[in-house]
Amino acid sequence: MDYINPLFNNIEIANEKKPPTPSQSKKKFSKRALRSDKCHNCKFPVSPVIQMKLKSYRAEAARIYKSQRKEPLSQTKFNTELLRYGLNNEHILSWQHDYKDTKVYMHTNLLETEYIEIGGPHGLAIRKNLSERKIVYQVMLSVIKWLEGGGTIEKILQ
Repeated sequence: MDYINPLFNNIEIANEKKPPTPSQSKKKFSKRALRSDKCHNCKFPVSPVIQMKLKSYRAEAARIYKSQRKEPLSQTKFNTELLRYGLNNEHILSWQHDYKDTKVYMHTNLLETEYIEIGGPHGLAIRKNLSERKIVYQVMLSVIKWLEGGGTIEKILQ
């Protein structure tokens, strides 16, 4: 059987591969390296009392920053410093605080490399069988209790 168009009579051309469709022609990209300054936003619930304590501690820390001629200290940056201190000093942590979601949140911005300690494959959330938000809440409350019990902000800001 012959085709009407003589071009299709040539079997070599008819069996030639078709060009790839746009979805097939997408290149497979290798996974890029993680940026060293990438942050992970962690939010945790606060009661009005805890919120007032954190704001007053931040104001005290801002005075210390100003005397050292450093850049202004935001609440999120201060909360991040408290969380880092708690993660680096596990001896002050207590896991007995009652967790209640108040729908009022404060934030921290941990580096992604530090966040792995909380939410990574071998992080605290897996080891303690708690959610990442509950871990951040427990660490923050433990650091606040440590500050109330005689800890100093200067030690945290070193």
